[in-house]
Amino acid sequence: MTVAVLLSLAMVAACATAPDAPQPRTLTVLMADDWAQNAPFIDAVRTFERQHPGVDVQVRGLPFNQIPATVEASIGAGDPPDVAHFHAFAAAANGYAEPLDDVWSQSLQAEDFLPGAVEDVSWAGRRYGVPLDTNAMVLFVNADALHRAGVPFPRGATTFGDMERIARAVTAPDGRRRGIALAASSWTTYGWVRANGGEIMTVTDDGDVRFTLDDPAVVQAVAFLGRLVRQGTAFPPSTRDVSSDAFTLFRSQSAALHVSGTWELAALDELAPGFDYQIEPLPRGQDGTTVGSALGGSSLYVPTGAKHRKLAVDFMLHLTSDAYALRLAEEEGRLPAKRALFDAPFFDTPAYRTVLRQLETAHPLLGPAFPEAEEAFKQAYEAVFTGRANAREALRRAQLRA
Repeated sequence: MTVAVLLSLAMVAACATAPDAPQPRTLTVLMADDWAQNAPFIDAVRTFERQHPGVDVQVRGLPFNQIPATVEASIGAGDPPDVAHFHAFAAAANGYAEPLDDVWSQSLQAEDFLPGAVEDVSWAGRRYGVPLDTNAMVLFVNADALHRAGVPFPRGATTFGDMERIARAVTAPDGRRRGIALAASSWTTYGWVRANGGEIMTVTDDGDVRFTLDDPAVVQAVAFLGRLVRQGTAFPPSTRDVSSDAFTLFRSQSAALHVSGTWELAALDELAPGFDYQIEPLPRGQDGTTVGSALGGSSLYVPTGAKHRKLAVDFMLHLTSDAYALRLAEEEGRLPAKRALFDAPFFDTPAYRTVLRQLETAHPLLGPAFPEAEEAFKQAYEAVFTGRANAREALRRAQLRA
């Protein structure tokens, strides 16, 4: 037998035993544009591609609030992305998310996560996504302003009454400095409602929806905020220019108190170095017996009809792994969804310890699943803040519209 024949036989044998090359696949991922551009996310994509030969991850970045309509249109066209970024509960409510109960039973434990993070991926008793990040509405306090006014921030739990007393004490006669600045935001208004033990909408495990926009606890919270504006101790919400923005008013020390999400910790440290502020939990409502806050953050889900469900799930679990969650916190200010990660040295500060306590009581606003009800709520509190209606009447009308 010639050498050429032997070589040919060897090549045939090698080809017969060599594994097939991975089939090329494209995983399409739709993310908020600020996420699509950050370094930890980009590194996660590249690492995933290396770990999955033949897979090309194509990322499209969009403004966060444009993602739902884009997913809806892509499903209608028969070409949905494999992974989408938003609130999984809202996608599920509209029939745009694949159930992921099997993923939770095999790879995730609900008790490992903050309760609000699990709520963000749950709908009608089922799981539809994987929590990505969290934040909570907390109270920012200008400690110097309170000290100058002779009203140090109370130790222990506070109430709406404490907030009114502090706001009156720090408000200047000419109104240039006031106790607090209110934001034109359903999310922050909802945070005050939760602090008072209220809720504006609930969904049962059977999928039944109940709107409670005129619940007494909701009315009480909105009336409290409207009263601050009427008394002149709160800057009313304004979107006319950035100088009237609630964050800017607090940063410039025109407002002594400010409520917002924990993403503003990094912004304050960068834009106002040396500013002596502290982070406190939201007050315990009107009578000091309730706790609660608004949960922010986001989740990942698999849109209905996605072509690569298993690969999509693998990517979501990869991106939400502990290593990337900590990087996202330290480099981007995106707080993790898992409790245990807050044991990392990075979070060992008074501010973050307060944030974790608040996260344990924070719940997501379900408004994205019910835009008409959220709009009714928005019109109601705006009418109260501008003095066009009292809280009871405005929220009664909102309840009828929801």
